[in-house]
Amino acid sequence: MMNHIHRSILTIFLLLSCLLAYAESSYDISEFYSVIKPTSGTKAVGRYDKVVDVEYILSPTKVDKGKYVVEVKKIGDNLYQIKDTDLCVETRYCHEWASFSEKVVLIIESNYGYTKGKIIFD
Repeated sequence: MMNHIHRSILTIFLLLSCLLAYAESSYDISEFYSVIKPTSGTKAVGRYDKVVDVEYILSPTKVDKGKYVVEVKKIGDNLYQIKDTDLCVETRYCHEWASFSEKVVLIIESNYGYTKGKIIFD
């Protein structure tokens, strides 16, 4: 009897693990940017007169509405650059690492407002 209970619990645990492994993660898109990679040594003055090295220059931009399957790479906190483009997506509270190109679904609903769409990681 006890062995049957242990087997049942193990089976349930394995099934739940499989379901969670295939769960997708969806995050709000707060902004779209055009990305420029400046020459090495470029600096900028930030808040409190602090000089910082500049890795990327981001300018707000507009994009066409639609649903896209693209590859992204994380370039900063809540910032993901779309592979082979100069476009970058800013998210809210996204903790996906994407240190190498990772396939995602972008659902772009608007260029205005608090939420402009969703980014969905598999």
